[in-house]
Amino acid sequence: MSQASRYVLRPLALVGVMGIIALGAAACSDDSGSSSKSGSKPASGTPLVGTNWVLSSGDALGVPITGVSVSIRFGSDGRVSGESGCNSYNGAYKTSGTDTLTIGPNIATTLVLCEGAVDAVERAYIALLPKVQTYSIGGTTLSLSGADNKVLLEYTASSGAAALAGHWEATSYYTGNAIQSVIIGTTLTADFTATAVSGDAGCNVFNGPFTVKGEAIIIGPLASTRRACADPAVGTQEQQYLAALQLAKTYRVTGDKLELFRDGGTIAAIFARGK
Repeated sequence: MSQASRYVLRPLALVGVMGIIALGAAACSDDSGSSSKSGSKPASGTPLVGTNWVLSSGDALGVPITGVSVSIRFGSDGRVSGESGCNSYNGAYKTSGTDTLTIGPNIATTLVLCEGAVDAVERAYIALLPKVQTYSIGGTTLSLSGADNKVLLEYTASSGAAALAGHWEATSYYTGNAIQSVIIGTTLTADFTATAVSGDAGCNVFNGPFTVKGEAIIIGPLASTRRACADPAVGTQEQQYLAALQLAKTYRVTGDKLELFRDGGTIAAIFARGK
C-alpha cells in the first residue's frame, strides 16, 4: 500500500468496506490522553509499543482467519495501525494502569475492495477492535480482551531473525527516486538465515551479513558475483536492488509479506514469501 493511500473512517456502526465516512471526523481528541505506560515492557513479555503483532487467534470474529494476514502496531504517539486483511487501518488508542486499553472508536481504513474470506475477516476485525478493554502480554503473545475479560484477539510478535528467516521474492524496490516493480521475467530474491542474507539480484548472486534489534535492521555490506548482465535494464535493476537492501533501517513481517523501510519509514523493498 503506498504511503499516499487515502484513509476513511469506519464508525462502529458501519464496519463494511462500503460503510465509510470522511477522515475529517477522526478521533483525535483521544490522542493526548495516551498513558506513558503504553510504552512499558511487561516483565514477562515483549513491549506493546513498537512491536509488529500478527493475529494468530480470533475466535470472537466468528469467521476463520486461515490464509488472511492481520496485524496491529501501537505507536508511541497514541495511534494504532496495521493490516486488516486487504486494507490498512489506523486510529487512536489509550492505555492506563497496567492492563487497560481502548482502541478507537473510529477506525480509518484504506479503500481496497475486499472479497470472500478476506472481506469477512476484515469486517469482523474492524468491528471488534473498539470492544477491547484490557490487554496482557506473555512472552511473545499479546491478548486483547473485552468487558467480561474474555479474550477477543490474540497476536504473536513478528520480529527478530526468526520472523525474517526463509526465502523471499521481491515485488518492488526503491530505485533511488521511485518505487518500481520488478522487471517481468526477472527474479530478485533474499534468503535470510540467523545472521546472513543471500540471493539472486537478477543476473548475479549476492551475500552478506545482517543484524536486527527489535524492528531495526542493518543489511550489508553486500558482495556479489561479477557476471555482466546481457540486458542493460536488468543490470540497472540489479544495482538499484542491492543498493535498496543496504538502505533498509527497519522492517516488518506480516504473514507472507516482508517490507524493508528506509529512514522516515519510506519503502526500500517489498517481498512476498517464496516457495
